[in-house]
Amino acid sequence: MNHGCRDEVKTHFLESEYQNGRQEVRVLLPDKYDGKKKHKVLYVLPVEAGFNRVYGYGLGVLQEMNAHNGYDLIMVQMGFEKEPWFGDHAVNPGIRQASYLKKAVVPFIETNYSAFGSPEGRLLFGFSKSGWGAFSLILTYPDFFGYAAAWDAPLLLEGFHFGMQAVYGTMEQLIRYHPGLLVTRQQMAFQDKTRLVLTGEKDWGKGIPTPSGGSHTVEMHELLEHNMIKHYYDNRLSAPHCWHKSWMVPTLKALMNLTK
Repeated sequence: MNHGCRDEVKTHFLESEYQNGRQEVRVLLPDKYDGKKKHKVLYVLPVEAGFNRVYGYGLGVLQEMNAHNGYDLIMVQMGFEKEPWFGDHAVNPGIRQASYLKKAVVPFIETNYSAFGSPEGRLLFGFSKSGWGAFSLILTYPDFFGYAAAWDAPLLLEGFHFGMQAVYGTMEQLIRYHPGLLVTRQQMAFQDKTRLVLTGEKDWGKGIPTPSGGSHTVEMHELLEHNMIKHYYDNRLSAPHCWHKSWMVPTLKALMNLTK
């Protein structure tokens, strides 16, 4: 595959049984990419369907940060037909976002680019809905994904909100992917090594509280502590609720420090 010149985003379109219609996948390679060494891959999880930019453009901000070169990372952002919540629908085979990422996007990247084909090289990065996705995915598939970071994410929501029902279908299916419930179910996979980064809050702090009236970030930290799950925690990062350097720079640094 000819990847062209460096520092440009490569565009691919994938067809998969897990999504209705072709979906776009964008790849940013480090300047030193030459295919002779394996690279870690940062999966930049979107908060909107497709590549809408109401909340900014994650891959674009990371490119402006020069993070792909600073950390020698392959960076990937994928589109979804529907608002992403990163679970599989209970009955509709064309709305399986978790399976699409795990069984279509990751294998495509690891087949066509020089990436580690192991959990150590699969990093998840997100905020808001995609922060939920980062924690949901690694807690659901702890033997597949290696590390995850979330900023200002609604990790302890109860019930259907903001397009969830269209993605999960049933409450029973939502429960399967709920980060707060997965913490207890999967605690043994996260007690020996620090794999989770939890930083900051904005809209999901006191503005849109947890069912008990508190902060999603603080209460998730307390839940992780209670279950003796190792994690990096910094609740000082307050920034606009969008893809923004002020939270992305320190959160990505914390995530990459775990992979050393």
